[in-house]
Amino acid sequence: MAAESLEARMARLEGAYEQLDKRLGSIEERLGRLEAKVDALAAEIHRQFYWTLGFIAPLYALIAGLILQQLRR
Repeated sequence: MAAESLEARMARLEGAYEQLDKRLGSIEERLGRLEAKVDALAAEIHRQFYWTLGFIAPLYALIAGLILQQLRR
């Protein structure tokens, strides 16, 4: 009888471990998808930053040139 109760407990523990394994696998998969989304967002932010920098830097150079031209007069 004691052996049966031990076997039943072991079976319950094995079932619980299987459930934990499935849940952890699911969490790992979701975290992987989230990481991919964050990486894509970071790449988009970098792209927009460099585009903006490429647009603004020449404007600043133009403004600085105009100011220097006015100061030379």
